[in-house]
Amino acid sequence: MRIAGPVAESEISAAEEALDCQFPPSYRQFLRTWGGIALPTHLGIVHDFIGADVVERTLAARNERKLPEHLVVVGMGAQSQEWFCLDSSRPLPNGEYPVLMYDARDNALDQQFYDDFGQMLEEVMGFVADSLDQPLD
Repeated sequence: MRIAGPVAESEISAAEEALDCQFPPSYRQFLRTWGGIALPTHLGIVHDFIGADVVERTLAARNERKLPEHLVVVGMGAQSQEWFCLDSSRPLPNGEYPVLMYDARDNALDQQFYDDFGQMLEEVMGFVADSLDQPLD
């Protein structure tokens, strides 16, 4: 597992400006605390929680794969070309956004996977913790 380290508030604000959206509270907290987490692919459906390079990843996806402007890439799936994206066009009352899976192979939205970024992080990291607690065969 690799942790990128905290992202400064000024960098978070600059990223929001570059992507023309406000990040939800759970994602802002993640950036301030962890800054990005990479996991071995066998440990979870999401293996890379995007941090400081959110602008680079999202703009590249918009340019190369015509990712819609309201989606922000915040996670990479265990399968190649699976992107987990915040849907900034559907804000929830608490300021959060649902997390959708975008299949870059087909350039198509797959489905809503998580209610928000916080749920995604909690579920994946919970699975990782459970997996690491299992004895090796």
